[in-house]
Amino acid sequence: PRIPDFQPILSSTAALSGILYTGLITTALALWIESIAFKRVPATEASIILTTEPLFAAGAAAFTLGETFGISDYVGATMIIGACILAVLIEDKEESI
Repeated sequence: PRIPDFQPILSSTAALSGILYTGLITTALALWIESIAFKRVPATEASIILTTEPLFAAGAAAFTLGETFGISDYVGATMIIGACILAVLIEDKEESI
């Protein structure tokens, strides 16, 4: 396989600015803020929030871009929601013991 030519990207100020913005602002800053917020949340709740993140992303894609989903997408979403419900039920049961 041939290695792509990155020279046009590396010589473009607009492309480099976009790469830096994506890497530093939308990724690093978001993860840093997320890690600060998750310090204040119990581990089970934090894991449920992180587990449902793909569902919110898919919902946003469907709403804004008209994304459509297949059977496997619905099965995956059902499994994620089921796992979240199970985690909450198990946690509630352990707290009551």
